[in-house]
Amino acid sequence: MRLHAGIGSLVLASVLAGCASQPADEAARAQAEAVAQNAAAADQLYAGEPPVVHGTEYPVVSAADGIKRGDDAFRAGKPDLAIYLYVESLKFDSTKAEPFLKIGAIHEQRGNRLLAEKAFELALERDPNHAAARERLGLLYLQGRRDDDAWAQFQQAIALDPKRWRSYNGLGVVADRRNTFSDAIGYYNQALAIDPSAAVVLNNRGYSHYLAGDLPAAEADLKEAIRLGAHGGAWTNLGKVQAKQGRYPEALESLLREMDLPRAYNMLGEAAMEAGDYSRAKRYFESAISAAPRYYEAAQRNLGVANERLLAAPTSSATKVVVADTPVIADGAVIGLAERGDRVEVLRTQQGSALVRFRNRNGGQHLGWVPVTSLTDPP
Repeated sequence: MRLHAGIGSLVLASVLAGCASQPADEAARAQAEAVAQNAAAADQLYAGEPPVVHGTEYPVVSAADGIKRGDDAFRAGKPDLAIYLYVESLKFDSTKAEPFLKIGAIHEQRGNRLLAEKAFELALERDPNHAAARERLGLLYLQGRRDDDAWAQFQQAIALDPKRWRSYNGLGVVADRRNTFSDAIGYYNQALAIDPSAAVVLNNRGYSHYLAGDLPAAEADLKEAIRLGAHGGAWTNLGKVQAKQGRYPEALESLLREMDLPRAYNMLGEAAMEAGDYSRAKRYFESAISAAPRYYEAAQRNLGVANERLLAAPTSSATKVVVADTPVIADGAVIGLAERGDRVEVLRTQQGSALVRFRNRNGGQHLGWVPVTSLTDPP
């Protein structure tokens, strides 16, 4: 009986030991899965110098250690090292939003838009109610022209925090892209109600007024945006408004605040062509080409369009008769010969020369300059 009792005790002990090992095995598997998930999350987000470059760093020993040292590196002006340390911290714990937010902010600052998007997406998986992360992700989507996704993020950010004026501004930009200008202006108004000194919003609202055709309101907003220190196109937008009003000298002065002379002339030419003033547009495109140090493809293309529209445009110009064979000049070169007795249309005169529309012997229409003295009224 004693032997039997001993065997029973041995069997019972084995069974208990087996039961005790099951939770331990499950815990080990869960830990291994967590480590693998952490490593996978980390591997998606590092895009700096090869990790071996940071080999002299003491190994990160915990998530808190990696974050603290990453903060120190960022404050020291070492963003690449900061990302490396934040990513290393994720290998210990990838359940919190904080390191992803820090990584996303650095990638955004460095122009790594797709990596920044991924970091903020991972942050929101861990904290869906983080309003700032939703706003930042919306702004990144806006840069990538993912307008529907941006719209959704801005709406959620505002629902979480109604004071997020940048989200209202983002909604305005999306509305402008959808050509719903009154909606856009409404969103910009909401942004300005939160921060009346937000120059970027005034710039955007001014451009929205321009697109909607309200040029006085556009000019007022843009000048106020410039007064508040707006960057990134406020002077260019003001130049477009002034050109749309036919105030070309003022427009040129505004455009030159943000671009070189060839581009400014080309932009003025586009405004003149949109207004149907093809002769003025032609002059501006020619000026752009002359001022450019290299071949200016856009201006050359626009000049061709302006010439075609000039040829096709109805005109109230006077018809004149050529009194003697006369070379026709364009862009400083002879492009044809107006022969004695030919009838030509005079589009305008300037300093003793006349811009004429004439046909060559093949029947093609051309524009060029001839001396006024070579022309007379028809009989």
